[in-house]
Amino acid sequence: MIIWELFWRFFVISLLAFGGGAGIALIEQTAVTETAWIDPGEFATAFALAQVTPGPVMIVATFVGYRAGGSAGALAATLGVFAMPTALSAALARHFERVQLPRSLRGFRRGAAAAAVGLLGVTVLSLGRHSMRGWIDGLVVVVAGIVALETKIHPLWVLVGGGLLGVAVDSFLRIP
Repeated sequence: MIIWELFWRFFVISLLAFGGGAGIALIEQTAVTETAWIDPGEFATAFALAQVTPGPVMIVATFVGYRAGGSAGALAATLGVFAMPTALSAALARHFERVQLPRSLRGFRRGAAAAAVGLLGVTVLSLGRHSMRGWIDGLVVVVAGIVALETKIHPLWVLVGGGLLGVAVDSFLRIP
């Protein structure tokens, strides 16, 4: 049953998604490659739109769930991706200040963070492959990257600016 599969897969993703970044790569692998619940273009769109919200991994999970199983699928994917982090946060919240992480766990956290950065790189390449249509898109990527790195402009405005620039360029050049 698709509802159970959505819940279970997103539950597992939530266990493996340290810090959220790795979650995007895991969702793409699951939803696009393994199950074909959505196509690469839909994933790129969902990821781009989710960037304007807090918790983009959660938003993408809900989107995938909806596309795969309607409202019940959206609910199942959302519950699956929130279940374990919520339970762990509730269980550890009282004791967090008293917990001293063992050296091995600090090393694991450092290694998992590095792996998440690598997975984000793979996701960026995949998103680029499925959403870039030419040199103008590449120019928008470069300008957005410079603006994001060199200014204090909120990422929402960078995204909105890129979208408006895309509309203007498509209107001016009549790109299909």
